[in-house]
Amino acid sequence: MTKIVFTIVYVMLATVALVSSSKILANINLSLHTNSFVNGVLKHQLFALSIALVAVLLTLIFTPESKKLLRFGDLNAIAQPLKWMGINGKNTWGKEGLQLTLFISLATGIFMFLAVKSTNSLQNFSWSFMPLVLLISLTNSCSEEILYRFVINGNLSPLVSTSSIFMISAILFGLPHYFGYPSGGIGMLMAGVLGYILSKATNETQGIGIAWVIHFIQDVIIMSALFMMNKAL
Repeated sequence: MTKIVFTIVYVMLATVALVSSSKILANINLSLHTNSFVNGVLKHQLFALSIALVAVLLTLIFTPESKKLLRFGDLNAIAQPLKWMGINGKNTWGKEGLQLTLFISLATGIFMFLAVKSTNSLQNFSWSFMPLVLLISLTNSCSEEILYRFVINGNLSPLVSTSSIFMISAILFGLPHYFGYPSGGIGMLMAGVLGYILSKATNETQGIGIAWVIHFIQDVIIMSALFMMNKAL
């Protein structure tokens, strides 16, 4: 019970810190980029990675066996049935992961395209900001997968049922996205569903690889849209 409480409380506190990062970092005079939007994003990423590093160390101390999740995982593992997501239990995570990536990316892409179009920002796309988009997407997906998948799956298994682990991951991952992109109730729902699927993938492949890749691709789509809407670079 102590480990369960610790895990949930730590992730919740880390989440509050990440959501409040702009206020926490406001008085830290750190210039990483001349563009104010990009500079703010980079400062947030350093902060998030620091929290993720502490999370890794604490999880390895509390649950040494959790280190097995710090690998890509077994692509040949069978994706267990999940009817509401169309997973029939017959495909490996290699195949199922690719299908889910395409489906989820399409949904994210449509949503963010409409957001960019509504702000008349489509013309702001530039290949020049893509290296930064890729870097930020890589670090953001890494820190969030560590916090919401590695920590939760690593500490809670086998203390609670797998379905409970997936739901905890979904809820804790979904709630802060009320303030994210997409935002509001839709953002929470989309992130919650994604969190459930990524936690399931982490558990069944025994690694965070597939979850990280799917998350990274969504962040590339989202960050590209944000760079356009903020006219970055």
